Amino acid sequence: MNTDEVLKGLARESVKQGENLRTAVREVTLNALRSRELTVREIRRVVKTVTEGVNLGAASAKLDADRVLGEAFAGMDEAVLKAVQANHLALQQLAAQGQSLRESHVKKALDELERLEDEFVGAVKEATKKSSQQLRNQWATVLQRTQTSGTETAAEVERTMEEFGDRTRDAVRQQRRTALKAAEAMAENFTTLASGILIGLTEGLQQGKRGPGDKASGS
Repeated sequence: MNTDEVLKGLARESVKQGENLRTAVREVTLNALRSRELTVREIRRVVKTVTEGVNLGAASAKLDADRVLGEAFAGMDEAVLKAVQANHLALQQLAAQGQSLRESHVKKALDELERLEDEFVGAVKEATKKSSQQLRNQWATVLQRTQTSGTETAAEVERTMEEFGDRTRDAVRQQRRTALKAAEAMAENFTTLASGILIGLTEGLQQGKRGPGDKASGS
């Protein structure tokens, strides 16, 4: 069984258990993100797979599907938020080390962050295409609410772009005549740095699980 099928099964079981669903889905999603390269492509793949598992669990469990999907989406949002925070901190570290914001790997990271929320929601929609009409309608309601209230992921992306976006665009204008070298290697180094930061960010969550009570993320 490949890793995606294992992940799908974990998400399905999280729904079937029914308790602390938001936290359970967040942990399943975070654990998957921690084991992969922290790129938009991999984040989308994880979200799509988790959503497929949630749909399987929701279809077979005798639970309020609207509540299940809402809590599952919130859990995935909290996990993807951590990925965005990891990228934000990685950018701050590079800036502190004197890395130029015009470097291609930095610009690529910002470009990916800028489209992350659309990819996140798009992955949920894609994963739901083969579900029942009832589930598709229920997901449509959940996603409509997010358009009104926004997601934590979108808010963090906006903060990151506000901090680095204008500075990067200015730097790009200054380097139009400068050739960029080793772009692929630097991009790989950035995603490795961001992935390492994500592991550090989530260690506190893992430790918190061992404490009394079960609190929703957001702190």
